Amino acid sequence: MRKIYIFLFSIFLCAATAIAQETPTIITQPAEGETINLYRTTTGFESVYYYGVPHKSTGDWQRIVFGNDGAVYLENPLNSLYTKTWIKGKKTEGDTIAFQLPQAIYSEEDFSTGEQKYGFLYRIHQGTRNGKETFVPNEEKEKQVLKYVWRNNTLEMVLDPEEMIGMCRPNGAWTSYAEKTYRAIRKDDNKLAPPASAKTYEGLMLYMDMDGKSQLYPVKYAFDGNDAYLGDLSANVKGYWIKGTKDGTTVTFPRTSYLGIDRTTACYVYASSGVMGKGKSEMGDEFDKACIGSEPLVFTYDATKNELSTKGLLMIHKSEDDDRSTFIFDSYRYPLISQWNKKAAAPMPPKLTAYQAYDPQPWGGPGGLQFTLSYYSADFNYLDPTHLYYNLYIDGERVTFKPDVYKNLSAEMTDVPYAFSDQYQFYKYDDNARAIYFYKEAKVKVGMEALYIDGDTRLSSGITEYQITTDGINAATVKQIDHIKYYDLSGRRVENPQNGVYIQTTTYIDGSQTSEKIVK
Repeated sequence: MRKIYIFLFSIFLCAATAIAQETPTIITQPAEGETINLYRTTTGFESVYYYGVPHKSTGDWQRIVFGNDGAVYLENPLNSLYTKTWIKGKKTEGDTIAFQLPQAIYSEEDFSTGEQKYGFLYRIHQGTRNGKETFVPNEEKEKQVLKYVWRNNTLEMVLDPEEMIGMCRPNGAWTSYAEKTYRAIRKDDNKLAPPASAKTYEGLMLYMDMDGKSQLYPVKYAFDGNDAYLGDLSANVKGYWIKGTKDGTTVTFPRTSYLGIDRTTACYVYASSGVMGKGKSEMGDEFDKACIGSEPLVFTYDATKNELSTKGLLMIHKSEDDDRSTFIFDSYRYPLISQWNKKAAAPMPPKLTAYQAYDPQPWGGPGGLQFTLSYYSADFNYLDPTHLYYNLYIDGERVTFKPDVYKNLSAEMTDVPYAFSDQYQFYKYDDNARAIYFYKEAKVKVGMEALYIDGDTRLSSGITEYQITTDGINAATVKQIDHIKYYDLSGRRVENPQNGVYIQTTTYIDGSQTSEKIVK
């Protein structure tokens, strides 16, 4: 999915005299109980280059669990900091839920000492620290009770007007992450699907992307009498459908339809009729972007060809609000959906575009390959992406990636799915461009193989191999990497990135540089 992630911003939590508990426990899994999905809207602050920058967001996915153990658990209490952790509280009077703070919500390993450094959630207020105006934790224990009211399927945070909740270091220093206002409403997952009586088809959507290039994307569509359905409209929300109405050759979908919950990036996803508008970059520069339109999404249906087409724009986006800055995941301009007659075939061979040698020294870096993958066979047949994989070879030996080295893996992996990325050691730039990092010296050659795998069927592109030379890799199209550095979003150099979002700056031998935001 081409998108901006709901970021987990890494904070280097310096050692200090702790005012929080000595051996903090971070809750990563709540007790079993009644789980309720919440659509949250918040204002607060996030940390950018050492400063607390205002943060506003809506349409984010959160959960509250009323546990069988009698406790209440709330997920990701700070919307600007995606920690995948929970705080634990209890029901009190009436509809009130109380959480005694501080509670640990974040940790990372200090690469120099191997010790865990923690971030704690506090109620905070304006104050002075080391002679500077900032936010500081409330001192009294009773003023560290965080309260929410759960009423009529709505959860609201209750704070004094001058307060926020924020993450602080063990010594109470504010990290610039905070939440000022919070309101969430219950929103269940989308269970809509075509009935058993519907005729369902595998489809290929031909569309124009935002750069004016033609692209293909596999979808599903179905008809049941006058009901029409579109499904699998974006990579992170497979299995979800939207419903429209068929009237002769006209198929109409609502202006905005609820698609489902994206559990990868923790937000609610919608499909809308779009129009071209203007957006602004972080630097204030204007650019063309898709915006939610005011009219329904109308397709023309050709029964002879079993095709749906529109001159409009179908956009997949976060939140149901058109604030002209909502995250746009996918924009399909002038989509044409045709029945897809799938064929099994070997994909075109990968192409290497950049190489970095593995440095085994203690302060060295991983080896790396940047490469492009094709979704087409040699006869230009579009292949089912769910059956496409790639293998990495070092000196003729196929590499198996193991969880003790690749921390985002839960099991060993040799065949890497095209769709897989952790935006850290397996990086996906776009549909075709990838980067992968390895921890073994390549003495003679490196190679990459693309495969179509379906059960016992295993069709290979052949291995694209490059010989290693003293000058790097001997292909004119490959740029040799000199070094890679990582920085947090405050601009600080990070030697050993852990969980979080970082800026990866790649410097090539010719002096050129590229910078990409990566998510760990």
